[in-house]
Amino acid sequence: MHFLDGSEGPDDEWERRHSAPENEAPVAVPVSAVLARSDTAAVTLTGVQVFTTGLTFTLGVRCRPEALGSGDISDLLWGHRGPGPQVLVGVELADGRRASNVPGSVHAFADPGDLDGLVFHHGSGSGGQLSAEQVWWLSPLPPAGPLRLVVRCDALGLPETVTELDGTALRAAAERVVTLWPWVSPRGVEPPQPPPGPELPADSWFART
Repeated sequence: MHFLDGSEGPDDEWERRHSAPENEAPVAVPVSAVLARSDTAAVTLTGVQVFTTGLTFTLGVRCRPEALGSGDISDLLWGHRGPGPQVLVGVELADGRRASNVPGSVHAFADPGDLDGLVFHHGSGSGGQLSAEQVWWLSPLPPAGPLRLVVRCDALGLPETVTELDGTALRAAAERVVTLWPWVSPRGVEPPQPPPGPELPADSWFART
Protein backbone atom coordinates (compact mmCIF):
# COMPACT_ATOMS: atom_id res chain seq x y z
CA MET A 1 0.00 0.00 0.00
CA HIS A 2 1.22 3.54 -0.84
CA PHE A 3 -0.03 6.72 0.76
CA LEU A 4 -0.64 9.84 -1.33
CA ASP A 5 2.68 11.30 -0.23
CA GLY A 6 4.51 8.29 -1.63
CA SER A 7 5.27 6.66 1.73
CA GLU A 8 4.72 3.00 2.38
CA GLY A 9 1.72 1.91 4.42
CA PRO A 10 0.25 -1.37 5.67
CA ASP A 11 -0.61 -4.05 3.13
CA ASP A 12 -3.93 -5.86 2.96
CA GLU A 13 -2.76 -8.82 5.04
CA TRP A 14 -1.81 -6.50 7.89
CA GLU A 15 -4.85 -4.30 7.52
CA ARG A 16 -7.36 -7.14 7.65
CA ARG A 17 -6.14 -8.02 11.14
CA HIS A 18 -7.24 -4.69 12.60
CA SER A 19 -10.73 -5.95 13.41
CA ALA A 20 -12.98 -8.96 13.10
CA PRO A 21 -13.42 -9.77 9.38
CA GLU A 22 -16.91 -8.96 8.15
CA ASN A 23 -16.78 -11.65 5.45
CA GLU A 24 -16.71 -14.55 7.91
CA ALA A 25 -19.26 -16.40 10.02
CA PRO A 26 -17.34 -16.96 13.27
CA VAL A 27 -17.44 -20.00 15.51
CA ALA A 28 -18.90 -19.31 18.96
CA VAL A 29 -16.98 -21.04 21.75
CA PRO A 30 -19.13 -21.61 24.86
CA VAL A 31 -16.82 -20.08 27.44
CA SER A 32 -18.03 -18.13 30.46
CA ALA A 33 -16.34 -17.31 33.74
CA VAL A 34 -16.15 -14.82 36.60
CA LEU A 35 -12.69 -13.33 36.11
CA ALA A 36 -12.59 -11.17 39.23
CA ARG A 37 -15.03 -10.29 42.00
CA SER A 38 -15.44 -8.58 45.33
CA ASP A 39 -18.43 -8.06 47.60
CA THR A 40 -19.54 -5.12 45.45
CA ALA A 41 -18.21 -5.67 41.90
CA ALA A 42 -17.30 -8.31 39.33
CA VAL A 43 -15.78 -8.74 35.88
CA THR A 44 -17.14 -11.62 33.81
CA LEU A 45 -16.26 -13.32 30.54
CA THR A 46 -19.47 -13.96 28.62
CA GLY A 47 -18.43 -15.28 25.24
CA VAL A 48 -15.72 -15.96 22.67
CA GLN A 49 -16.05 -15.85 18.88
CA VAL A 50 -13.27 -17.25 16.71
CA PHE A 51 -12.37 -15.95 13.23
CA THR A 52 -9.55 -17.04 10.91
CA THR A 53 -7.46 -13.99 11.83
CA GLY A 54 -8.20 -13.72 15.53
CA LEU A 55 -10.94 -13.78 18.12
CA THR A 56 -13.30 -11.57 20.07
CA PHE A 57 -14.30 -11.95 23.68
CA THR A 58 -16.84 -10.02 25.69
CA LEU A 59 -16.19 -8.75 29.20
CA GLY A 60 -19.00 -7.69 31.51
CA VAL A 61 -18.49 -5.32 34.44
CA ARG A 62 -21.14 -5.19 37.16
CA CYS A 63 -21.23 -3.50 40.52
CA ARG A 64 -23.42 -2.43 43.42
CA PRO A 65 -24.31 1.29 43.72
CA GLU A 66 -22.02 1.86 46.69
CA ALA A 67 -18.99 0.75 44.66
CA LEU A 68 -19.17 3.70 42.27
CA GLY A 69 -19.84 6.80 44.33
CA SER A 70 -20.91 9.60 42.00
CA GLY A 71 -19.64 8.06 38.74
CA ASP A 72 -20.75 5.18 36.56
CA ILE A 73 -19.28 2.17 34.84
CA SER A 74 -18.48 4.07 31.64
CA ASP A 75 -16.10 6.35 33.56
CA LEU A 76 -14.06 3.33 34.60
CA LEU A 77 -14.15 1.51 31.27
CA TRP A 78 -13.46 4.38 28.89
CA GLY A 79 -11.96 7.09 31.09
CA HIS A 80 -14.68 9.64 30.35
CA ARG A 81 -13.86 11.58 33.52
CA GLY A 82 -10.25 10.65 34.07
CA PRO A 83 -6.86 10.09 32.47
CA GLY A 84 -7.77 6.72 30.99
CA PRO A 85 -9.46 3.36 31.58
CA GLN A 86 -9.34 2.04 35.12
CA VAL A 87 -10.64 -1.42 34.25
CA LEU A 88 -7.34 -2.88 33.09
CA VAL A 89 -7.44 -5.77 30.61
CA GLY A 90 -4.50 -7.75 29.28
CA VAL A 91 -3.69 -10.93 27.37
CA GLU A 92 -0.66 -13.22 27.42
CA LEU A 93 -0.12 -15.89 24.78
CA ALA A 94 1.60 -19.21 25.38
CA ASP A 95 4.69 -17.98 23.50
CA GLY A 96 5.10 -15.05 25.89
CA ARG A 97 3.66 -12.24 23.75
CA ARG A 98 1.62 -9.76 25.78
CA ALA A 99 -0.70 -6.81 25.22
CA SER A 100 -2.96 -4.67 27.40
CA ASN A 101 -5.10 -1.54 27.38
CA VAL A 102 -2.64 0.37 29.57
CA PRO A 103 -1.71 3.47 27.51
CA GLY A 104 1.76 3.09 26.04
CA SER A 105 2.15 -0.57 26.99
CA VAL A 106 1.68 -1.93 23.46
CA HIS A 107 1.72 -0.34 20.02
CA ALA A 108 -0.36 -2.80 18.04
CA PHE A 109 -0.43 -0.64 14.94
CA ALA A 110 3.09 0.77 15.06
CA ASP A 111 4.81 -1.62 12.65
CA PRO A 112 2.84 -2.55 9.51
CA GLY A 113 5.55 -5.02 8.53
CA ASP A 114 5.18 -7.09 11.70
CA LEU A 115 2.48 -9.60 10.80
CA ASP A 116 3.19 -11.55 14.00
CA GLY A 117 2.70 -8.51 16.24
CA LEU A 118 -0.35 -8.50 18.47
CA VAL A 119 -3.38 -6.41 17.65
CA PHE A 120 -5.42 -5.92 20.82
CA HIS A 121 -8.09 -3.30 21.33
CA HIS A 122 -11.67 -2.88 22.44
CA GLY A 123 -14.56 -2.76 20.02
CA SER A 124 -18.20 -2.01 20.61
CA GLY A 125 -19.58 -1.59 24.10
CA SER A 126 -22.77 -0.70 25.87
CA GLY A 127 -24.15 -0.39 29.35
CA GLY A 128 -25.74 1.67 32.08
CA GLN A 129 -24.71 3.03 35.44
CA LEU A 130 -24.16 -0.30 37.17
CA SER A 131 -23.34 -2.72 34.35
CA ALA A 132 -21.66 -2.69 30.97
CA GLU A 133 -20.29 -5.03 28.33
CA GLN A 134 -17.22 -4.49 26.18
CA VAL A 135 -16.05 -6.52 23.17
CA TRP A 136 -12.29 -7.03 22.72
CA TRP A 137 -10.42 -8.05 19.56
CA LEU A 138 -7.20 -10.09 19.59
CA SER A 139 -5.18 -10.99 16.50
CA PRO A 140 -3.59 -13.28 15.45
CA LEU A 141 -5.10 -16.47 16.84
CA PRO A 142 -3.27 -17.67 19.95
CA PRO A 143 -0.82 -20.55 19.58
CA ALA A 144 -1.39 -23.90 21.25
CA GLY A 145 -1.24 -23.69 25.02
CA PRO A 146 -2.83 -21.42 27.61
CA LEU A 147 -4.22 -18.02 26.71
CA ARG A 148 -4.19 -15.88 29.83
CA LEU A 149 -6.69 -13.07 30.45
CA VAL A 150 -5.59 -10.60 33.11
CA VAL A 151 -7.94 -8.05 34.69
CA ARG A 152 -7.64 -5.50 37.48
CA CYS A 153 -9.61 -2.52 38.74
CA ASP A 154 -8.37 -0.80 41.88
CA ALA A 155 -11.27 1.67 41.80
CA LEU A 156 -13.72 -1.22 42.28
CA GLY A 157 -11.51 -3.12 44.71
CA LEU A 158 -10.89 -5.90 42.19
CA PRO A 159 -7.41 -7.41 42.59
CA GLU A 160 -5.29 -8.47 39.67
CA THR A 161 -6.42 -11.92 38.54
CA VAL A 162 -5.33 -14.30 35.79
CA THR A 163 -7.70 -16.70 34.03
CA GLU A 164 -6.47 -19.31 31.56
CA LEU A 165 -8.34 -20.29 28.40
CA ASP A 166 -7.47 -23.23 26.17
CA GLY A 167 -5.60 -21.64 23.27
CA THR A 168 -5.34 -25.01 21.53
CA ALA A 169 -9.12 -25.41 21.42
CA LEU A 170 -9.62 -21.81 20.30
CA ARG A 171 -7.17 -22.23 17.46
CA ALA A 172 -8.80 -25.51 16.39
CA ALA A 173 -12.21 -23.80 16.27
CA ALA A 174 -10.95 -21.56 13.46
CA GLU A 175 -11.07 -24.57 11.14
CA ARG A 176 -14.88 -24.42 11.33
CA VAL A 177 -15.16 -20.74 10.39
CA VAL A 178 -17.20 -20.19 7.21
CA THR A 179 -15.83 -17.65 4.75
CA LEU A 180 -18.86 -16.04 3.14
CA TRP A 181 -17.07 -14.20 0.34
CA PRO A 182 -13.54 -12.93 -0.37
CA TRP A 183 -12.30 -10.21 1.94
CA VAL A 184 -12.06 -6.74 0.41
CA SER A 185 -10.19 -3.84 1.95
CA PRO A 186 -12.46 -0.94 2.95
CA ARG A 187 -10.10 1.20 0.91
CA GLY A 188 -11.30 -0.57 -2.24
CA VAL A 189 -15.02 -0.14 -1.58
CA GLU A 190 -16.81 2.88 -2.96
CA PRO A 191 -18.98 4.53 -0.27
CA PRO A 192 -22.69 4.43 -1.01
CA GLN A 193 -24.24 7.56 -2.42
CA PRO A 194 -26.50 9.36 0.05
CA PRO A 195 -30.21 9.21 -0.79
CA PRO A 196 -31.80 12.38 -2.11
CA GLY A 197 -33.14 14.71 0.55
CA PRO A 198 -36.77 15.71 0.93
CA GLU A 199 -38.21 18.52 -1.17
CA LEU A 200 -38.37 21.60 1.05
CA PRO A 201 -39.86 25.03 0.54
CA ALA A 202 -37.27 27.73 -0.18
CA ASP A 203 -38.00 29.57 3.07
CA SER A 204 -37.34 26.48 5.21
CA TRP A 205 -34.45 26.65 7.70
CA PHE A 206 -33.31 23.22 6.48
CA ALA A 207 -33.16 24.41 2.88
CA ARG A 208 -30.47 26.91 3.89
CA THR A 209 -28.12 24.40 5.59
